[in-house]
Amino acid sequence: MTATTPQDLPAQRTRRPALPRVGWGVERMFQPPEWEWVGSAELGWWVRPGWREALLRGGQLRLDEWAAQGRLATVKAGPHRVVYRAELPEGAVFIKHNLVPDFRSKLRQWFRRGKGRNEAKRAAHLAALGVASIVPVALGERRHRRLLLDNYLVTREITGATTLKELVEEGLDGALGQARPALRRRLAAALGELTARLHEGGYLHADFHPGNVLVTLDAQGHPHLALIDLDALRQRRRLGRRAAMANLALLNHYFWTRSSRTDRFRFLRAYLHRRRGSIGDLSAFARGIEAETRRWAERHWRRWARRCWGTNKYFLADRVGPCGGVASRRLDPATFRDLLRDPDAPFHRPETVPLKQSRTTTVVELPLPVEGRLQPVIYKRFNRKKLLDPLLNLFRPSRGWRAWQNGQHLAVRGVPTPPNLAVILRRGRSLWRLPWSPRDTYLVTLKAEPAITLGKYAQEVLPALPAEARRAQVRRILPALARLIRLLHDRCLSHRDLKAANILIEGDPDAPEPVLSLIDLVGVVLGQGITHHRRIQNLARLQISLAQVPGRTRTDSLRFLRAYEPRARIDPASWKRLWREVEHACRRKERQNFR
Repeated sequence: MTATTPQDLPAQRTRRPALPRVGWGVERMFQPPEWEWVGSAELGWWVRPGWREALLRGGQLRLDEWAAQGRLATVKAGPHRVVYRAELPEGAVFIKHNLVPDFRSKLRQWFRRGKGRNEAKRAAHLAALGVASIVPVALGERRHRRLLLDNYLVTREITGATTLKELVEEGLDGALGQARPALRRRLAAALGELTARLHEGGYLHADFHPGNVLVTLDAQGHPHLALIDLDALRQRRRLGRRAAMANLALLNHYFWTRSSRTDRFRFLRAYLHRRRGSIGDLSAFARGIEAETRRWAERHWRRWARRCWGTNKYFLADRVGPCGGVASRRLDPATFRDLLRDPDAPFHRPETVPLKQSRTTTVVELPLPVEGRLQPVIYKRFNRKKLLDPLLNLFRPSRGWRAWQNGQHLAVRGVPTPPNLAVILRRGRSLWRLPWSPRDTYLVTLKAEPAITLGKYAQEVLPALPAEARRAQVRRILPALARLIRLLHDRCLSHRDLKAANILIEGDPDAPEPVLSLIDLVGVVLGQGITHHRRIQNLARLQISLAQVPGRTRTDSLRFLRAYEPRARIDPASWKRLWREVEHACRRKERQNFR
């Protein structure tokens, strides 16, 4: 079929282009005046001049041909969209195929038009605002009896671009030879400028996160940002202070746990430099963003923490006989079913290494296939402490399930802990054993290697060091420990059994910044906010377990408290109050232990 333009179509009484023979309205299409129109059966295309032969053949996209030539790669695949990347002589392009797998998706498109057309229109609007974005070269829509079905959007690749998320998490140290602090400052300022331009134009991004921001760095190391996933853009006639604050909180949530307050302040300063007259009091605006970020993060964290309850993209729930459980997708499914058939079998394997045997728990180490290769794991059975445990489990989660759920809470909140791989619950077989309540529970956790508990390190390694080296090591570990506990409490979590034996030193203990993580998570408690009493209880429990560490002085305890409580640098009396309260709690706990 030869290409035509809207100007070539005969006029109707409504002074709109006539309908093509395929039976759907051109006036509802994305219509740049210089683009070409190509129609075939129920599929129609608008193509930028010079791209028709490169993209289409017989009115169809040349996906099969590119795949046969090895020039097509699948970037993303899901039930609602598939994204391809094709290497063409004219340059690389991305093809986003928006699918309509269910009635809800079809209904959405009938009222809001196609996602591809929305993105193409909004890219033109952003270009007028000075916001860099995608460059569409073709748009295709499939219709049946005027009803919009799946649609395509073809865009040119932004050469040398990477997502801001990948740059922050992987490539920030060595990008084009730029020093990390300088690049972080430039990124914060560029992102603030981009967001200000977006909000000035009346647009909000409903999925505003670094994965939807592309970054290119020029030869001088200056970042240039571009916005993608434009179907999530929403336009407001009047973008008020509260709406802007909520959108900034959505973006701030990612950087809240991955950047310093200084970097976030640079971003806000660049944003306010452009929008100073429209947000009111600056201090109240900044505090409002932090508060809104906290509320949004709590909703997000709790929603993600529930994913470990059943089958989804990340976890698999299964049941074999009296045993049921949930496993991470990282663990081999066949291995998980073998564990469900006989949860006690790993304790009798020849490669199993016993670690702990007590009345309450049995812990061993053994290799299991994780992510396609054998890796050492910690296999733990929670023995029944009391005869009433099955009855009590009717009113509270079992210890194994609490450790599994708490591991997910820590993971989604960014608190370091070895990842859990599976939880298994074995139920009783007779009535008096309460078959609806788990009798025994098992937990599989990936072993951190190399690692040593802080308690074992303090008892066995520190005493063997020279006095000077021991003092230096204590002064390295205590600030890292204070930051870990501060992070735990800032994320609304506490640990009733916080002691040196439940803290791991991962990697090299002699590193300038030792990496610490938490284990034995049965005692972790999630709350709306950590009370002052709970903080003191955690600190006192930890202080008692560290009391006999060789080379540790009262000055080190003060340094720990000052690192844990940053306000102590501003208010000198605050650390004194904290010191007295922790000391009083320690004495009370010691008297209780003595009794």
